[in-house]
Amino acid sequence: MAFNASLSTKGDTAVITLVGDLDDANVTTFRDKVAAASRAGIDRLILDMSQLDTLSAAGLRGLAFAREKMADDVDIIVVSPNEDVRAAIEGADFQLSVTIADTVPR
Repeated sequence: MAFNASLSTKGDTAVITLVGDLDDANVTTFRDKVAAASRAGIDRLILDMSQLDTLSAAGLRGLAFAREKMADDVDIIVVSPNEDVRAAIEGADFQLSVTIADTVPR
């Protein structure tokens, strides 16, 4: 499936919606969205993974980049990862750096 990452901001929250496969071929697109969000002065970054099919090792490095790029007080919330994506996140212990939620928090 083709990959797409879109960024929207509202107030102090940025949402990056991920669709398809986050892997070597497109992790740069994700990193660019993260960098743009980090410049927006946000308090919360929501990664909507409800339409993300797979997360490769490169995708996990992209998530690590997101944690590094955001200020320490910015909360990162991973929303609706499928079973395989969640297993990849937990296999890398990344859930210790983010919050995993079933729905986009208000």
